[in-house]
Amino acid sequence: MGNKNMIAVICGAIMAIATFLPWIEASSSAQVMGQSASFSTGGISGISLGHGIFGVLLGIAGIVLAWIGFKFALIVGAIGLIDAIALMLGWGSSGASFSGSGYSGSSSVDPLWGLFLFAIASLAYLIFTVKQLKSA
Repeated sequence: MGNKNMIAVICGAIMAIATFLPWIEASSSAQVMGQSASFSTGGISGISLGHGIFGVLLGIAGIVLAWIGFKFALIVGAIGLIDAIALMLGWGSSGASFSGSGYSGSSSVDPLWGLFLFAIASLAYLIFTVKQLKSA
């Protein structure tokens, strides 16, 4: 039996669970000749976007690797953190606005709390598995 790092196992589980929470919201609004309309998708889970499938796989791999005490388990946390930051930066910078004579509009894509939880769990996983690298 390996060296069970229970805190890292819990972080891996949180990574997997976070993919089912809201990761993104897209919204738009427009105004034409005094009439306005807006639309919001509400929170879309990571698993619905496809990115969450990768997140679940990372979380499961993290659980297994932390459980068996794999020396380089921290790679899972690093990949998860890089993925989350890339998604936040990519989605956070998405959006547009336009205006003209009698009309205007805007759209945005915003990361939500489920993605932030995934990033925090990935960072915690990374931190708690560094000791495995040092002890092995």
